[in-house]
Amino acid sequence: MNGVINVLKPPAMSSNGVTVFLKKVLNEKRIGHAGTLDPGAAGVLVVLLGRAARLSDYLMGHDKVYVAELHFGCRTDTLDSYGACTARKQTDRTRLATRLEAACKAFLGEQMQTPPAYSAIKVDGKKSYELARRGIDLPKLPRRVCISDIEVLAQTGPEQFLLRIHCSKGTYVRTLLEDIAASMGELAYTSFLMRERSGDFEVHQAWTLDEIAARAAQGDISFCIPPEEVVRALPRVHLGAEQRFAIEHGQRLRAADPLPTGQFALYCGGTFYGVGEADQGVPKLRIPLY
Repeated sequence: MNGVINVLKPPAMSSNGVTVFLKKVLNEKRIGHAGTLDPGAAGVLVVLLGRAARLSDYLMGHDKVYVAELHFGCRTDTLDSYGACTARKQTDRTRLATRLEAACKAFLGEQMQTPPAYSAIKVDGKKSYELARRGIDLPKLPRRVCISDIEVLAQTGPEQFLLRIHCSKGTYVRTLLEDIAASMGELAYTSFLMRERSGDFEVHQAWTLDEIAARAAQGDISFCIPPEEVVRALPRVHLGAEQRFAIEHGQRLRAADPLPTGQFALYCGGTFYGVGEADQGVPKLRIPLY
């Protein structure tokens, strides 16, 4: 099976746990995912099957949208509700909503962000959260992220607010929310987190694990999106059928027309072969998916 599944990851299940479940249900060994979700988070997890796993870097590069709840008054070691409280502070509720709106605006645009201790990023070959559980918090290099928009959706409690965040890949929402609170002179943690969108994959179109299992048991794999559909946003380049042997054996290809800049969906004789790029005016198949 080759394709992509828009999975609705449940909370309290790791991203790896999702792939382990699907390996058993679909009897497919080659399964991965594009972009890890925190175990406590829910929402869109893009799962890759078979040769479509080669699209991981392409899919992870897309923007994400999250809905998160910011809970003032406490800081936890994991920056979410699953961790232990490490500090408490009485929240200054004076004009809290107005102050939060202003603070969010200050975090728009490009910035450097340091990954939290409890994250899947690797430090010296080991996952940071594994080290954190042993009481080890090694320094991690800051990374450049971009926050396109932060919208305060609603106040859900005396010290709780629901936000929607549109951000680049690699953004840690838990860290962002803690930093926003710190800029206000407050303590806070993320009490709820859902990935609403990852690239073109949206939560209202996602499949639950139970739905996937039920359909797979009936031989219905309509939940699996073909690789060709996944890259539909890319420009298309068509080569003649006479180049089919060359493309399948890694030989030099020829293009009759000027090639687009960047990546494109490469077809030969009407058949989709994968993602290509121009190399000095010559088409190259960079991600074979046939």
